[in-house]
Amino acid sequence: MLKNWQNKTKAPTKTIFCVASGPSLTAEDCETVQKTGCSIIAVNNSWQLFSDIYALYAGDLSWWKRYRKEIPVGQFRKFTANLAAAKSYALEYRRYCDLKEGFNSGAMAISLAAELGAEVVILLGYDCSLAHGVHWHGPHADKLRNPSEISVSTWHQQFNKTQDRHPNLHILNASRSSEIQCFPRINLEAAIAQLSSAAVPVQ
Repeated sequence: MLKNWQNKTKAPTKTIFCVASGPSLTAEDCETVQKTGCSIIAVNNSWQLFSDIYALYAGDLSWWKRYRKEIPVGQFRKFTANLAAAKSYALEYRRYCDLKEGFNSGAMAISLAAELGAEVVILLGYDCSLAHGVHWHGPHADKLRNPSEISVSTWHQQFNKTQDRHPNLHILNASRSSEIQCFPRINLEAAIAQLSSAAVPVQ
């Protein structure tokens, strides 16, 4: 869908969609989100489902090694939690936890939205479960890591910490399917209906 990219330098909006790559994510939902005019932070491969995003967040060095050549140059901001990846591929480095702690890119994307000034963050593709598969695009190949029961269990703890880290951030989980318990659930249509000044840049 890489066409008609908008100006990446425009200010992010007060409502930001964070879109992860869980198996519940659909192209139709991404198209609906695109039409809101809200800023979008895509996690890992989910940038492929949009014609315009504000930023891409992919935490792992191995992911950037595999996919960096497929990503358009200069179209949106690119972030990682890996310092080596940031230095090697001219990425912006953001890691919102101690270096000794594990992380998941979906949780880091929420913290990035908070740093960008979001007041409301709406989640899509945040399944945090293997019940319906690993990703909307299927398993990663080329020896890249895919979710396991152990990693999913750890993610739940990391999302709890993310909520604690941003007590004043209104986080809504609009994923079609999700096992995350710490964020209020809402369907996408209702979330969009509640948007207030969604496309107003953060001051």
